[in-house]
Amino acid sequence: MMNTPDTEMTRPSHSAFAERSRIRALLEIEAALAGALAQHGVISTASATQIADCCRHELISSDLPQEVVRQLTVAVAERDTEAANYVHWGMSLQDLADTALVLQLRVALDDIEVNLARFVAVLAESADRHRHTAQVGRVGLQHGLPITFGLKTAGWLDALLRHQQRLQTLRSRLLMLQFGGTTGTLASLGDAALPVASALAATLELSLPDMPWHGQRDRFAEVATTLGLLAGSLGKIAHDMILLTQTEVAELAFPMTPAIGWSSTLAATQQVPALVAAMLTVMLPDHEGQIDQDGDAAARILPQIVVLCAAAIEQLQLQASSMKVDAARMQANLALTRGRILAEPLTLALARKIGRQSAEALVAQASEQAAQSDQDLRDVLDQYGVVSLHFSALELDRLLEPASYSGQSASFVDRVLQSWQHFSGIPAVTDQAPILFATGKIPLHYRIDGLDGAPWLILLNALGTALTIWEPQMPIFQEHFRVLRYDTRGHGQSVMCNGAASLAELGEDVIGLMDHLGIARAHVCGSSLGGMTGLWMAIHHPARLERLVVCNAAPLLGPPSVWDGWIEQVRQHGVKAVVPALIERWFTRDFERHAAHQVGVVREMLLQTSPAGFIAACSAIRDMDLRDGLSRISVPTLVIGGKRDRLTPPTQTRRMATQINGASYVELNAGHLPNREVAQRFNAEVTDFLLAGSSLP
Repeated sequence: MMNTPDTEMTRPSHSAFAERSRIRALLEIEAALAGALAQHGVISTASATQIADCCRHELISSDLPQEVVRQLTVAVAERDTEAANYVHWGMSLQDLADTALVLQLRVALDDIEVNLARFVAVLAESADRHRHTAQVGRVGLQHGLPITFGLKTAGWLDALLRHQQRLQTLRSRLLMLQFGGTTGTLASLGDAALPVASALAATLELSLPDMPWHGQRDRFAEVATTLGLLAGSLGKIAHDMILLTQTEVAELAFPMTPAIGWSSTLAATQQVPALVAAMLTVMLPDHEGQIDQDGDAAARILPQIVVLCAAAIEQLQLQASSMKVDAARMQANLALTRGRILAEPLTLALARKIGRQSAEALVAQASEQAAQSDQDLRDVLDQYGVVSLHFSALELDRLLEPASYSGQSASFVDRVLQSWQHFSGIPAVTDQAPILFATGKIPLHYRIDGLDGAPWLILLNALGTALTIWEPQMPIFQEHFRVLRYDTRGHGQSVMCNGAASLAELGEDVIGLMDHLGIARAHVCGSSLGGMTGLWMAIHHPARLERLVVCNAAPLLGPPSVWDGWIEQVRQHGVKAVVPALIERWFTRDFERHAAHQVGVVREMLLQTSPAGFIAACSAIRDMDLRDGLSRISVPTLVIGGKRDRLTPPTQTRRMATQINGASYVELNAGHLPNREVAQRFNAEVTDFLLAGSSLP
């Protein structure tokens, strides 16, 4: 039992062990026992009623079982001396103490599971949001291969899911009535023993065990060990978070001061192990056991463990809910070793060309040279002819791109989120329910992420893709903007009613969505078809745009016969007929080889696009001509081109940038979708440009 005053017990997991709560549990058992005895004719109904009427906590001044029984007997005797003879009939003090502790633990564990579920949900959201946020993996506090912050968060989540399962299965063994009399035979009740026990268990909403368990303390010990494991994982999570807030790391930030935010979690980590060890000694009673003179040891130790764990969960959940992830700092930390953390993929790729031992020796030598001369590994590799012989400059850039060597991070995150979904019954965070807005006859699916009150950023998709095409950008964009993504009509989860559309109609879809959401002005970033839509908006609705980013687009993209040919193929054979040609034009061969999974994701988007939606988009591109309007664009504009873009080659994007007054131009070493091929560079260029402008009201 705990001696903490009732006024300090604010959480259900705490208040369950307050003195008054324990007294209520003890009296609840005594009243239920009297009722069960009367139900099966052991005592009279009148006696049971008198006993139940006196089971009021204001009549009892101590939570010691023997004192509760004594004071209850006195209170009943003042009303009915005959009924007083049957107080606590057939039950031992051990029975009373154990069953009361079970009732208290039920309340406390309910609270722990609720708060743990909230914490788990916060981690699930973070894992989903940061599945592509590249981060340094650290082994022995030293930089290792890249991971993603989503993977790290999923690791925390995965452990807590196991604890949720342990707590759930624990209940079937813990929530059992203890009722056996002094030695566990219930001899004093004769043939009525089992019926009374069954009735008592039903009244208390507990299960009836196969036999009394007062001499076997594993049920209580299991609570301690289960919570001990939980405390260990909570401590691990807190320790990771604290390390990531260090000044020289600074990848996470929390609004709470360490004294408030971490004390409860660290206290649990430090104190619970010793309490668990003490609890395990409770498993060694003599024979059939007996209650301590000053109360049962389990009733003294278990509440401390429960309260420490409950406080740790609550504080850690509050911290995680306010956690600020600095994706830009994570990228900067990835560059601290100047490329040396990516020696492994470089070695593996080179080993296929010159053999493993030669590759390992070369990369080790180059890494050592880079470290001693404080150079980028990429620059040092240029000095090795054997490297340039086997790899193009672009291939080397790919090999030394941290985001391209995160392995199965995203897949592991998905698997953990699926397990969370299955366990909790909550829809997967990766499958957000459609939010539809009807513009005219076209229902558009959209999604909003990021910070309330931050400047709006609207992302416009490429032909044949869905709003998820921007997933590599979301971790950093969400840190700075309120991000609106939507599926173009006939793409993703948006509907298409007709087989044709104009660029003006696609642009008016965006304006209508802005009106619907009350967005007066916004930054706009569009890729391919989305970039062309953004140009149309800047020409016809300049007051609605704060800044514009146009990626791999052109004011005129012909000849019309090409688009007519694609439209006809799709009309006859479906979108699948043009997917191979699009993939070939959109991505460099290097990227297809080294990032087959990402290419597969885009390919799947294309295949899921409705033929009507694809045809409408092709018609809009075929019929557009924005050349005369470029000179009228007054919105600050950044044009992004791809050096290896075959659909809108850099000659086109460079020329377009010169025709827009004051436009900036950046050319990235990528194909038609640089937001996928060179995500980190793309993110940095777009974010720097957008943040250079004044904040939106």
